[in-house]
Amino acid sequence: MERRYLKNPFADFSGGESTPFATDEEHIKTLICTYVDAILEHCHPNNDEEDNRGDLYLGNAGIAYMFWKLHICEQTRDLYPGLEHAAAFIRNAKVNAKRYKKRSAERYSFLCGNAGIYAVSAAISQEAKDIEELSNDLANFKSGIPSSKEFMHTKYGCDEVLVGRAGYLAGCYWLNDVLPEKKITDDDLTSICQLIITSGREYSKLNNSPLPLMYQYHGTEYLGAAHGLCAILHMLLDSPWFRTVPISAPAAELRDIKRSIDFFLELQDGEGNFPVALEDLRSGRDKRLVHWCHGAPGAVYVLAKAYLIFKEDKYLIALRRASDLVWKQGFLRKGPGICHGVAGNAYVFLLLFRLTNEMKYLYRAHKFMELLTNSEFKQRARVPDRPHSLYEGVAGTVCFLVDLLEPEQAHFPFMDVFH
Repeated sequence: MERRYLKNPFADFSGGESTPFATDEEHIKTLICTYVDAILEHCHPNNDEEDNRGDLYLGNAGIAYMFWKLHICEQTRDLYPGLEHAAAFIRNAKVNAKRYKKRSAERYSFLCGNAGIYAVSAAISQEAKDIEELSNDLANFKSGIPSSKEFMHTKYGCDEVLVGRAGYLAGCYWLNDVLPEKKITDDDLTSICQLIITSGREYSKLNNSPLPLMYQYHGTEYLGAAHGLCAILHMLLDSPWFRTVPISAPAAELRDIKRSIDFFLELQDGEGNFPVALEDLRSGRDKRLVHWCHGAPGAVYVLAKAYLIFKEDKYLIALRRASDLVWKQGFLRKGPGICHGVAGNAYVFLLLFRLTNEMKYLYRAHKFMELLTNSEFKQRARVPDRPHSLYEGVAGTVCFLVDLLEPEQAHFPFMDVFH
């Protein structure tokens, strides 16, 4: 079986602050333009046949987010009329979202549902100074607050990042960061967190789980960022409970969150990776993926947040091991995207650079940028099903490149551990 990754052709950072590497702003901007031009050529916001859903993960809302990001970055603002493009793409996404409004779960489904569409629209309306549209967007987004409290479990799970409550929390935190006034109250945030904890406890007890909080998605006890445990725990750590000194989380909640994080940490293998699902421990199945969605590149965010909050070196040690794994095995053949591609793995290095201020990690991020134009990658990388989307395609790659121009503020979309 062919390996999932290509060999990294670069030597690693050799030490010393004077180690040279290319910080070529114009080259990065040229690469951004290559990808954005392809998006504009192939994606037309008014063509419903191209995007009948409109969500952040694969649809027009994700492309709108990319253009919003281009607009708010001073170094890329003049490359395109970003706000104009963002408004066009999000307008189409909202038209398509109307048909799903009656579904309660859609109202808090973030990456793959209506909540994400209206959150990005609110940010765009704010930039456009369209107060009326901003009010409507926020009303639609906040309709997810009561919906997120309506039921505990579905057969598909309702707590993870793609369609569940953790994703909705990610949207709440992001909106509170990017809008001038905090729109989601701490009371609402903590009540959603409490429900996630109650849900995790109930599932863990019913299934004799080895950790106090556990969840399932489509019947599988996933551990990764897209579908599983580590992103749920990350969003709990982002809650108002952990913004205070001392921590204001109730003792039982703090205990269960910390024990669950530490159980997850113990699953890291010698290479720095993590199992895909808890079932793998029982079955002996040894499938280890180096993706944001499954594996170390997504696990780093909860570990970084835990390190910032608890100040325990074991989390930083685990982060460095994960980064070393990504450097060796993260040049993925699956494409350039952020969910399971080169750009998503490169975000690991930008996170470690912000956390440690060590040039080694910025060097690695730049080298992964160079891998995007590597001839072997161009020949052997797969073309994603949605090649221009935010999570599978090059819209996410553009976001990484924009962040590479501003590494001190860089963060994986909707997963900023420093906010």
